Amino acid sequence: MNPRIEKILEEMVPIGVIGKVHGLKGEVRFVVFTNVPEIIENLDEVFLYSEEKGRGFFLRIEGMRLGPKSILLKFEEFDTREDAEVLEGFKVYIRRDELPELGENEYYYEEIYDCEVYEDGEDIGKVVDIIETGSNEVLVVEKDGKERLVPMIKDYVEEVDTEKKIIRIRKMEWI
Repeated sequence: MNPRIEKILEEMVPIGVIGKVHGLKGEVRFVVFTNVPEIIENLDEVFLYSEEKGRGFFLRIEGMRLGPKSILLKFEEFDTREDAEVLEGFKVYIRRDELPELGENEYYYEEIYDCEVYEDGEDIGKVVDIIETGSNEVLVVEKDGKERLVPMIKDYVEEVDTEKKIIRIRKMEWI
């Protein structure tokens, strides 16, 4: 990876990915990674990066609106369908300091990914995915090719240390 892009990404957090082009005027579908509306509502300038293409650049958002099944974004200087097609698959990043403050026991997903999970002191694996169920999130924890689902509920999770990347849980009584 380009050292300049690597340095930029250290200060950024992904909030979504660019999907297919919508219409003829350069709008693109935006698949959002967050359920915090303030992040999306205040977008102005974002960093787009594609690991696959090895490219990254800053773009200003000209407009945003709700589409039929997603949020539609329009970037400055991308005025045709052909212009916007090159953006497909790029992840959208914002500066970490632009994220709204969270309350106690609230975390951004990117803080939880790759955390080691310990159940009563035993390492049961790393967080590889997070499933939104509506009532609570469920962590997908993987170790040695096996996955385990861990509900993020107060009675089960004892500690989340995002700086050390550790989550401590207790064994459920019914197990």
